[in-house]
Amino acid sequence: MAGVLIGELSERTGATVRMLRYYDQHGLLQPQRTESRYRVYDESDVERVRSVRCLIASGLNVRLVRLVLAHAFGQQIELPDDEAGCVPLLEMLSDELSAVEQRIESLERSKTHLARLVSDVGLIMEARRAAHDGPCAEARVAAGG
Repeated sequence: MAGVLIGELSERTGATVRMLRYYDQHGLLQPQRTESRYRVYDESDVERVRSVRCLIASGLNVRLVRLVLAHAFGQQIELPDDEAGCVPLLEMLSDELSAVEQRIESLERSKTHLARLVSDVGLIMEARRAAHDGPCAEARVAAGG
């Protein structure tokens, strides 16, 4: 793909045009511009938008998303110049990692409960069908019931 406009990027990623403009405004995307100032995106932006959406959905704020994306896409990350500035950043990143891990554990528990419920409802439905479709069902049909 040589380049796509914002509408096509929206269709391909599921992000609204408004969200894509927001990502651009906050430095999460850096599209090229045509002479008439239209945003033009390339193939790497499709994956970048998907990554942004995933990171935001996982609960990260825009500042952290920008930092994680820069690292993930091999760009230079902006760190404080001194250790005193890096320590709070490291603590914040560690706290966010712990929070994401807790959300994952919670989602895994929810997944387990939902899977069990889906299975149990399926078994109940099968039992009901068997009760209605068994030999008694044939007798009811023959008797007009």
